[in-house]
Amino acid sequence: MMGRKERSFAPLNHVSLEELVPHDHFYRHLERTLDLSCVREFVQEVYGGSGRPSVDPVVVFKLQLVMCFEISVPNGK
Repeated sequence: MMGRKERSFAPLNHVSLEELVPHDHFYRHLERTLDLSCVREFVQEVYGGSGRPSVDPVVVFKLQLVMCFEISVPNGK
């Protein structure tokens, strides 16, 4: 069964992840410009209709993108 990641951020001892990541960070720009709405439709047929919900396929795809970007540019250089 295909899962869906519901995003809700709880405060972490007065630390905000929004404040820690610069507004002009590459991944913020990527999130604003890259439309991944097609990912769920693309993988729908390979998910079963029963069982435990999976990790949201959009989250898995984003993690793969991060892995590609981080491996291809060692140490951010």
